[in-house]
Amino acid sequence: MVIKVIFQDGYSGVVSSSTLNYLIEKRAVVAFKRSDGWARIGRDVIRTRQQPLDGPDKREKGQILF
Repeated sequence: MVIKVIFQDGYSGVVSSSTLNYLIEKRAVVAFKRSDGWARIGRDVIRTRQQPLDGPDKREKGQILF
């Protein structure tokens, strides 16, 4: 999937989703296009790298949760 971005120098382009994560970490982009509009780095809530869970997996086979 390609995502529209605006780089620090003002130029725009498209990058892959994995490249976008890298560019956000390196602070090389100021905004990227979501389905609901532009997300601005530092202003809008964005996903961060997810940390693994420490507890038991609740999706184990045979376990019914209510």
